[in-house]
Formats: sequence, C-alpha cells, structure tokens
Amino acid sequence: MEPPNHAFDRCVDLFDSRGKKMGISSEMRYLPEHLTSSRSLTQRTAKGSSGHHVRRHCKSPSISSVLLAEGLELPTEEEVFEDLPPRFEPGSSKARLTWFGAICLEGIGMFVEAYIIITTGQIKTVWHAAHPLCFYPTHEMNCPNQIHCCGSFSNTPDTCGLNDPDYTTDGMNPNCNPDGTYNNNLMCNESTIGGMSYAEFAGIMLGMVTFGKVADTLGKHHAGMLTAVFQVIGVAMMTFYSSENLNEMFLVFDIFFFVFGFGVGGEYPLTAANAASHHIESLEEASMDDAERHHVRVLRERERTARRGETIAMVFAMQGVGAVVGSVFLVCLIYFGDQESVDCDIEGYNPHGQSTEALSAIWRTFYFIGLIFVLIVLVYRGLVLEEGNGHKRLLARKERRRAKLGHENSTFKVLWFYAPRLVGTGGCWFLVDVAFYGLKLFSGPIFAQSNVNFYRTFAVNPDGDLITQNGYLLVNNVCALAGYYCAAYIIDKPRVGRKKLQMYSNIACMIIFLVAGGIFNSAGPSVLMFLYFLSSFSLNFGPNVTTYVMAAETYPTELRATLHGISAFLGKCGALMATISFRYLTAPQIFFVCAASSFIGSLFSLLFSVDLTAVSLAEHDAQLELFLEGNVREYKGKLNDPKHLSLFERMTGKHGSYDPDWAHAFLRKTSQPGSHAYYD
Repeated sequence: MEPPNHAFDRCVDLFDSRGKKMGISSEMRYLPEHLTSSRSLTQRTAKGSSGHHVRRHCKSPSISSVLLAEGLELPTEEEVFEDLPPRFEPGSSKARLTWFGAICLEGIGMFVEAYIIITTGQIKTVWHAAHPLCFYPTHEMNCPNQIHCCGSFSNTPDTCGLNDPDYTTDGMNPNCNPDGTYNNNLMCNESTIGGMSYAEFAGIMLGMVTFGKVADTLGKHHAGMLTAVFQVIGVAMMTFYSSENLNEMFLVFDIFFFVFGFGVGGEYPLTAANAASHHIESLEEASMDDAERHHVRVLRERERTARRGETIAMVFAMQGVGAVVGSVFLVCLIYFGDQESVDCDIEGYNPHGQSTEALSAIWRTFYFIGLIFVLIVLVYRGLVLEEGNGHKRLLARKERRRAKLGHENSTFKVLWFYAPRLVGTGGCWFLVDVAFYGLKLFSGPIFAQSNVNFYRTFAVNPDGDLITQNGYLLVNNVCALAGYYCAAYIIDKPRVGRKKLQMYSNIACMIIFLVAGGIFNSAGPSVLMFLYFLSSFSLNFGPNVTTYVMAAETYPTELRATLHGISAFLGKCGALMATISFRYLTAPQIFFVCAASSFIGSLFSLLFSVDLTAVSLAEHDAQLELFLEGNVREYKGKLNDPKHLSLFERMTGKHGSYDPDWAHAFLRKTSQPGSHAYYD
C-alpha cells in the first residue's frame, strides 16, 4: 500500500509565483488551507538518466484530467482582482503587435463572414438599383422617361408610344414584348428574391451544428479547411455566374448563398473554440525547454483566465471589422464607378436612373475581393496552421476513458446534462438575433428612398443616391464596431462581468427601441438615424458580444465547438424568424418587437445565464470527466459556487455542493486502497 501523501508527491508539484518549485511538507499535504491562491497543480517533470525530460502522471484518467489540468487551482479563498492583470509589460510594443496579429488571424473567418453576409443588405441596394424591374416592378421609378415598356411601374406613361403608327414591333425596345410589357427575362419571382435570405440562413444554421461536431471529432484544423473550401465555392459562383435571365441568375445565387452560408456557419463554433483556448507564446517561452515552458504556462493561466472574455470578444470583433471594411469598399466602388447619384438624362440608364452594367461590375468586384479574402484563409489554414497537440491529448483522454468504462456515453445523456446552460446560451442568442439581424437585414430599406411601402415615412435619402444610402450604413457599421471594442474593454472587469453586461445592455436596447418606435412617425430623419446608430452600438456593446463569449466558455473542451454551434444555431433561428416576420410589419412595429425581444432577453439572462468571469476552463473538463464516469457528485469546484450558477440552477438545485478544497480532498480520497487511483 502506498500512503496518500506519497501518491500526492507522485502526482503534484507546487510552484511559487516566480516559477520556483516548492517542496511539499506533510503540513502542506494535509493542511491545504496553507496553500495560497496563486499556486496551481501541475504534472511533475524530472530528468532521467539520459538527460531527457520524463513526465510522471497519475494512472487514473480522472486524476490526470481533473487534477493535473493547467489552470485548475487549489485555493481555499478565491482572490478577487480589483484591477485586471496587465496583458503586456510596459513598453512591449512587439508583444502588442504579436498579440493583435494573432487575434486578427484567429478572427479571419468572422471577418469574411461579415464582409459577405452582414453587408448583404448593402449589396441588395445595388441590386435594387441595377434591376428595378426584378425587385419592385410596381413602384414608382425615379426616371419615367427611361421607362421603355408599358405594363410596369406605377408611374409608367399611359401609351408608351403604342398609339403611334410608327411604333411597330420592329421599332420597339428589344426588352419589350409586342404588347408593350417587359421581357420575362427581366422579371423575377418573389420566391426567388426572398429565397436568398432564407437560403443564407439555412446554410449558416446547418453549418453551425455540422462543423461544431466535426471540429470536436476530427479537430479544428480539418474543420477549418472544410469551411474555407465551401466559402470559396460559394463566393466564386456568386462572383462569376451570369445569365440574361435574372430569375435564373438569382435562383443560382440562392443555391450558392446556401453553400457559402454552410461554410460560414462553421466559423462560429471554430472561432469561438480557438479563442477560448487562445494562447500567444512569447519569444522567451519559445526558447525554453518543455518543462520550463509548461511551468510558465501554468503560472500564466490565471492571468489568461482573468482576461479570457476580452480575448474572445476581440476575436469576435473581427466581424465588426469585416462589416466596416465591406462598407468602405462598396462606397469606394460606387464612387469610382460613377454611380453615386441618380441621373435621368443619360441614354441607356435604367428607370432607376443608373447604369445596370456599371452596377453589375461594382457588386461583382465586391464579391471578387471577398473571394480573395477567402482564398487567403484557405491557403493560410492549409499551409501554415497545424492542429497542435491539444486535439491529440483530447483523443488520448477519450481513448483511456473508453478503455476504462467499456462503453460510450449517449449524446442525449450529455446534452441533457448541459440543457439548462444551453437554454441560457442558446435562448439569449435567439432573442438577441431577432433584433440584431432583423435590423441589419432591413437596414437597406430603412436608409433607402422608400422602395418598400412601410418605410415610406422614413425618407432619410429622398434622392435615392446610392453613395448617401451606403454612407449611412458605413457610419452605422462603425458605431457597431465601437460597441464590440467597448464590450471587450469592460467584459472582464470584476464588478461587471458577462451576465451584468448582458442584462443591463438588453435593458438599454429595449429603451432605445421603445423610443424609436414611439416617435417614428413624428420625429425627423436625423433623430431616427441617431437612435438607429445608438441601437447598433448598444446591441454590440452588450448582448451580441456577450452571447458569443458566454457560449464559448460555458462548455468543456471536447464539447465546446458542438455546444457553441448548437447555441449559435438557436440564435440564427431568431434571425430567421425576424427575416420572415418583419416584412409584414411597419417600421414602428419592428422597433417594438425588438424592444420586447430585448426585455425578454434580459429576463433570460437573469434566469439562465451563468457568469464564468475568471473561472478556469479546466473546471469544465474536470466536471465532464467525472460526469462521464458517473461520479459527477464528486465534483465540488467553482462551477458549483453559487455566484457562478444561474438563478434557475440555484432555485432547482441542479448542481452539486461547493468546496474550495475539493481537488485536494478528491486526490486524498482516490489514493486510498481499493480506489481507482490507488497505486500498486
């Protein structure tokens, strides 16, 4: 029989705050209250006779996963940061650039997603101007003198020359039928036009749940390559496919919007999982041997955990950067394409007062630039990125567990265990996306001349200028980007945290939407624009960022991408609902629905959200390992601390007890004779 203290020695070394190994006295073994909160458990590393480093570890998968995970601490009292630890040493400009560059690379998928998807509303303004007959043939046109055929547009001239004896079939415009109506090639089915948004969302939603599972099963590297391939195919077809039959062209776009969306959907769980475990290795660490590097990483884990929300939010903010860059490019293309304003006197322009050929070149160039971005992502992931050892260690842990238990736990059982937290992450995301995507998708009509009847009272752009319309949208995207970065700055503050930020910002959004809806028919365009810009800032300053961050840090490593993907899928259900229903509402009603969604979102945050600010992700791995072994009640770590539980979990008692010294006690217990951790 090996005494428990010997088992403790074989599994654990303690290091002080400077990285120096500390001896373990009998007092420290049996009186864990003497351990300070800055000491962590880690694997022992010793030198063998050959000079190579030899890692000792406990034989039990539970001990290895639960007690030896980087960042799983052994404190009796949790230290509360008054101020967040600095991310960089003073004056370390190289470290700042390295960190920011890594953040940009981690978030490149979200950048591309926003460049194509979030700017879809702006691209539609170009399509509307280029093909007015396809999108709104019954509306009045800017240039009645450019209407060549009768039977279309509400301000079509009465005769169009049909009573003129010289107006024969041979002399008619080639786009006109003998009866004076437009050729069917220029007409579009309503289902084809509306199908673009639905196909886009369907692809994104399917990609979220599919690639979340692929990432957890095959690894994030392979999943990332596949997402990029689907995005390349989708953007390439939308860039280069053309047809004289507009209905056929946009039907093909529906298909490849789905393909692109399928790839983009996978970026959500992949980016979140990578950002949650984000680690930038310094040049000093790179020069260390394996043992020293491991020790430094353990010591840095606490600081990284304290600023984890900032890292995830900064990666997610690449979505805002992509939207701004897309808006800038589109405004520049419109300007240099000489299509910034309406002109009814130029021969060959359409009834909207613009050149169909020039506008087609603009949006195809925009997508071609997006194709270049996606190709860069594909090449980078294929030639530069590697899977890393994390996935290999995870697979090895799964194999040990399978060998020990002799069976796989059912997916339903695991999902049921995390159901209360899925309600929190997925439910809040659903409610946020009702407002976020609803307003984004209808941003084009809001700032348009009034091409949609129920926006007619909001004529902030009475001349219908594309440059003005997209200039407003650029300002809106800049306001939204500011919200991302403000959220990243404040989300890790000990007195704020994720949950408070989500609740209070939802309430702020509710107030803004109520005011906008209440004064919509009486206020001037400038006031309404200000409220719209303010709502974009508030949505990103709070719930849009917090839902992404909380879904990324609420689940264990081996399920993080899958469960984040499910949460994101539920969010897009809200976006889809807004897309379907908002077209039947007036503008004030849309704002009132967004207000109701924000209010319910604050209630969901209160009831179901958990605040894991400064809680190590290793706690999730510990809890899952014990759950899968059927010993979840043995887990008594920080995830059971009442301040890290949702109100629903506290009310229903769906959690175990909390013991700050649980890991040390668990090690002593499982090292006794007859336990699964006992050594021969």
